Amino acid sequence: MTTPKDIRNWQIDINNSAAIVEGVNDIIQCIYIILTTIPGSDPLRPDFGSNVYKFIDKSANEVQGQLIYAAKEAIKKWEKRINVTKCALITEGIGIVAMQIEGDVVATAEQTAFTVPLK
Repeated sequence: MTTPKDIRNWQIDINNSAAIVEGVNDIIQCIYIILTTIPGSDPLRPDFGSNVYKFIDKSANEVQGQLIYAAKEAIKKWEKRINVTKCALITEGIGIVAMQIEGDVVATAEQTAFTVPLK
């Protein structure tokens, strides 16, 4: 395991427990965790998570606005290190599979774009 450069913002990589993520990758991983956590499932933070799960199995055409709103509100509440400038759904048939997110990293004004799988 390597030592993080910025000891304030890093975490264990959820895909590889022998690695760490930091910087923009840390923010992306945090957003993935926020969007895929159902509120109430974390006993120490019962409000943590998002309501995205309510819209996953519905037709993208019917819930697109609600899902994007739920995602942006959760990110705004729980991840202060990024300002989301754009959200779009990635669909397969009528189902929603991922969300494309663009934003500005607050501390550096660096622009970033990434995809968060929702299934």
